[in-house]
Amino acid sequence: MTFIKSLAPFALALAVLTLAAALFLFRPDLTAGSTVTGSEYIATSTAANTLYGASIGSQTLKTGFGSLAQVTITGANTGVFNLYNATTSDVNKRTGNKATSTILIASFPASAAAGTYTFDATFTDGLYLDLISGSLPTSTITYR
Repeated sequence: MTFIKSLAPFALALAVLTLAAALFLFRPDLTAGSTVTGSEYIATSTAANTLYGASIGSQTLKTGFGSLAQVTITGANTGVFNLYNATTSDVNKRTGNKATSTILIASFPASAAAGTYTFDATFTDGLYLDLISGSLPTSTITYR
């Protein structure tokens, strides 16, 4: 009987540890609005043709792997712009000298209609905004 009493604390501790492990292993994934926490989207605004007080034009928005979620145009303008899977418009500086036509993700004509354009497209080298001509429309580019 003394032997059984001495095993009781160990049995209780084992039961508590088993319950804690089961609760930890079978908990639901923590997500926020269909995005795993830590993978939130970033939005860049081209409102009034400025970004952080400076004139916006062709520029690298992100370097490395990511995805372009959407482009929301709220105000048309005269600008023609493209989004590329690249970090530069200079073909000689691109890894593997990839042709411009092979890395195009999206192209917007002058006076593009206001609206949200969804892409959900991945890129591997980076996301490059290339202003071809005119002024950028008032828009928000969402990517991660």
